[in-house]
Amino acid sequence: MNVAAPSLTVENARDYFEQVAGEVPAAPALEGTGIVICAGGPFIPSAYIVVRLLRRFGTSLPIEIWYAGQDEIPDWARRAYAPFDVTFHDAAEFYPKRPLDELRGWPIKTAALMSSKLRHTLFLDADCFPLRNPEFLLSTDEYRNIGALFWPHMKRQFLTEDATIWRLTGLDYQGDSEFESGILAIDKLRCWRELSLTHWINANSSFWYKHVLGDKDTFYLSWRKLGTRYFLGPPCRRYKAVITRHFWTDGLPLVDHREGTSKYALPQRKGPVRVYLAPHKHRRLSHNIYNEIMQRLFVRNFSLHARYLRELSKCLTEK
Repeated sequence: MNVAAPSLTVENARDYFEQVAGEVPAAPALEGTGIVICAGGPFIPSAYIVVRLLRRFGTSLPIEIWYAGQDEIPDWARRAYAPFDVTFHDAAEFYPKRPLDELRGWPIKTAALMSSKLRHTLFLDADCFPLRNPEFLLSTDEYRNIGALFWPHMKRQFLTEDATIWRLTGLDYQGDSEFESGILAIDKLRCWRELSLTHWINANSSFWYKHVLGDKDTFYLSWRKLGTRYFLGPPCRRYKAVITRHFWTDGLPLVDHREGTSKYALPQRKGPVRVYLAPHKHRRLSHNIYNEIMQRLFVRNFSLHARYLRELSKCLTEK
């Protein structure tokens, strides 16, 4: 597949999209089952909590951490992750011609999924915190029968009836729920064509992200375009602009996805309190304080998260 498309415009994008959608790329050798997390730089603390929680809940699957550029995972972070059986993979080595600034954004998700040799893959965002062992998802009837599990977003954002994306993809608006790509499960061998189209959109993000909201919409568009079935999980719940909680069909919570707030950071003292969130540079101080307070009220296992962050901070000084 020719990943890069020359000078995509609203006039030629549909032709390129149709061309790529019509290709049938051969899947590489894929085997095994595991978890993929994209994390590096400022996402190291959040991903560390995800890994610790997975192991605490008894997840035995291999965990791959994907990043972009050697400076994204410093030595102290490698030491911190070492006891929890994770492997590190630099996406930049697989895409040497792609700018690091691009790979360090949303496009790294499909880059990692395409480059990982795992077949059965559970993907988690670095700030999508499990509330129980999620590996059972890859053994469910829904996964075995369909091979692609997605979860809905809480509201409609870019895929509105009058959106330009329908004309650019040749799809019609059907009012479907938008996806939330913080958690998904894909049998990559069965869905290689769909994943390849999704990856192509993200590899040309400078154009497509003007018409969709990051990577999350690209999965929906690709599966729709190729007419492939997918399973959509139960509705999510939003808690005070702090987290989105996703569920499984048994009605039990599955993950807490932190959206719209700052990410975890190494804890710092601010006067009499310890702060665990990195200040969001585009928000007022009062908003950052609000987020810091609300997470204590609505994030499940917050005290455990905080303990893990304190333990992580010790790795900065340990040799």
